[in-house]
Amino acid sequence: MTIIGTREAAFLLGICCQRVRVLLSQGRIKGAYKHKGFWKIPLYGKMPFVIPGTRGPESLWCKRQRKNPTKIHVNQHKIKANNERIKNDPKMTPEQLIPVIILKQTNHNDMGYQMEIHGPCRIVYKPYTPLPCGAHLWIETYYPVQFVDTQFKPVTARQSYKNIRLRYS
Repeated sequence: MTIIGTREAAFLLGICCQRVRVLLSQGRIKGAYKHKGFWKIPLYGKMPFVIPGTRGPESLWCKRQRKNPTKIHVNQHKIKANNERIKNDPKMTPEQLIPVIILKQTNHNDMGYQMEIHGPCRIVYKPYTPLPCGAHLWIETYYPVQFVDTQFKPVTARQSYKNIRLRYS
């Protein structure tokens, strides 16, 4: 059985770390326990199991399959910008490069350096009907996608598109 911490659980559930800690303090994450001051959360399948609450709105995680697939594409303009930056400064580290892989989900875009797709996916080429961002070729999947950063740490790899745009503008 795989054991994860609160940050990884928050990433998998799509909620903030503080909400995960509240669920833990209420005893609503199945099998979770504290060891030396840190929460240990077991995975059931590929997700932590959250016991439904008796009050408040319905939870959204893992209830139903999304209607729209997750779309992944590579931004060629960012690749060209990285090539220019490398030409100007050959000692540039991978962390200083602009992330080029874009993950498009229903209401937000995230960027990263590399990712793992945990399930089947398909590659789509539609030159006559591109995505709103202009991409003609992309990958679609309904399965979980996990970013991996340059040190292979999944928690710090996902970066919001608006934060990337501000940092490298």
